[in-house]
Parts: sequence; C-alpha cells; structure tokens
Amino acid sequence: MLLNIIKLNPVLVSAVLAWIIAQALKVLLDFLINRSWNWALLFSAGGMPSSHSAMVSASALASGLHAGFDSPVFGVATVLAMIVIYDATGIR
Repeated sequence: MLLNIIKLNPVLVSAVLAWIIAQALKVLLDFLINRSWNWALLFSAGGMPSSHSAMVSASALASGLHAGFDSPVFGVATVLAMIVIYDATGIR
C-alpha cells in the first residue's frame, strides 16, 4: 500500500531519482579522477555534485509541472530550493 502511494507521487519520485543520480555521479567522477572506486561516496554527504541541491531542484521542478508554476506549492518548493542551493554553494 505505502509503496503504491510513493510510486504515484511524481514529486517524491523525481527527488529520489535526482538524489540517486547525483550520488552515482560522485562515484563516477571520483573514479575518473583517482582511478579507483570509492563506493562509500554513495552514502556520503557533501561534495559535488550536491545531492541536496539536486533533490530540491527536482522537487521544485516536479511540483511546478504537477501543480502548476503559479501554485503555492511551487512557490514554497522554489524558496526551499533557493535556501538549500545557497547553503550548498556559499556557506559550506
């Protein structure tokens, strides 16, 4: 039951897929630079590409596509994305 609800939520699915892709890219990029696989990067925080930024960007876009770009949901998702991306680029 819960799995079916999760599958039907396009915002959640896009956010999780963005996180998975960003984390996988960390492993691939690290391999290309260091020529060794570091699988611990799959579950590590920090670094580039930012999986946090990817998640909130995907959430904002998916909520805009799903609920409309003039909806309050898109507005809240966009503000949240701006805060997280600012934090990922400037504060850390």
